[in-house]
Amino acid sequence: MSIMKQIIIIVLAVMSLNIHAQDNINNELSVSGGAMTGFAYDIRLSYIHYINKCLGYGGAFGVYKQWDNEYLPQGDIKSGKWSGWELNEKDNKMEKLYIEPTLSFKTPALIHLGSWEMGLQAEPGVMIQIPYTFVDVDYIDRNTSVPYEKGRSAHASDWCFWDFKTMLRFSSKDAFIAIGYGISNLDVYSSCRSMSVEGTSFNSFYPSKKLNHSIFIKVGSTI
Repeated sequence: MSIMKQIIIIVLAVMSLNIHAQDNINNELSVSGGAMTGFAYDIRLSYIHYINKCLGYGGAFGVYKQWDNEYLPQGDIKSGKWSGWELNEKDNKMEKLYIEPTLSFKTPALIHLGSWEMGLQAEPGVMIQIPYTFVDVDYIDRNTSVPYEKGRSAHASDWCFWDFKTMLRFSSKDAFIAIGYGISNLDVYSSCRSMSVEGTSFNSFYPSKKLNHSIFIKVGSTI
């Protein structure tokens, strides 16, 4: 949490600067997509306002979703109408919307390749998710084996994560493309870890929390 507090303080400090060099101000709009730890893809739309040629602040709106998840919460029920339960298939692949306030640091052009310039870029930020989650659980009828859906909801214990992205950036006039690597403490299972059914915690089915790694491509332009 201390890292996120430091990032937020820096973002607020940058936004409070009195800007004089108006000629250096520009805005960038971009879209990026990539893959991350946990068999998930991530797509985001970003906007950055630069206060000079190297420093800017802004935010992103994004979504990540798993394309595969081998961890399925389920259990047996020894008495009563139901013989067992399991998380509904449509909810088993984690998916979450988020917003991310960010800072952006760019180097001047390091290499010139014809009309293109190559430089480095870094973006620290804070990913903020909606903490509320709703899923369906299938209860299996003991006599007919027919599933019956029941809704479950929970408030995620973790919904705010630090995020740091680095990029190799190629720009030409008003357009740019970047190839990047990211690291974060994002836990894609965070929204469901606090849930439980019939005394069985979903957290017991999911892997332990680890740092999240990602690779991505970003394209955008100055506006």
